[in-house]
Amino acid sequence: MKLAAAMILLVAAASSCTHEPFVAVEPTVSFRTDIIPVFTTRCALNSACHSGAANAGNNIDLDSAAAYASIQSKHLVITDHPTASLLYVEVSSGTMPKAPASALTAVQTKLILNWIDQGAKNN
Repeated sequence: MKLAAAMILLVAAASSCTHEPFVAVEPTVSFRTDIIPVFTTRCALNSACHSGAANAGNNIDLDSAAAYASIQSKHLVITDHPTASLLYVEVSSGTMPKAPASALTAVQTKLILNWIDQGAKNN
């Protein structure tokens, strides 16, 4: 009888516990320390790519000093719809960077998406 009562209490206690569901939280992505290195190593390689004065006018300058301003002035990110952002579409589809450079890695692409999703801050 004592065992049955103990089992009932155990089951009641276990079923009454409530836990918050697990929600994965993406770490904050820094434009300066996370995104700029992707641009400088994969997108702003030389004057033929997104680098420096050669990219004035309609092209996009992704040099570290000008990258954020260029992204914003060209409206390349849509923080309300990150996957619709031209920056993300271009790198996730493999359109950019152009050959002979290889496509960004899945990690680099996800990093850019997370940055846009977090508000595309100049941090």
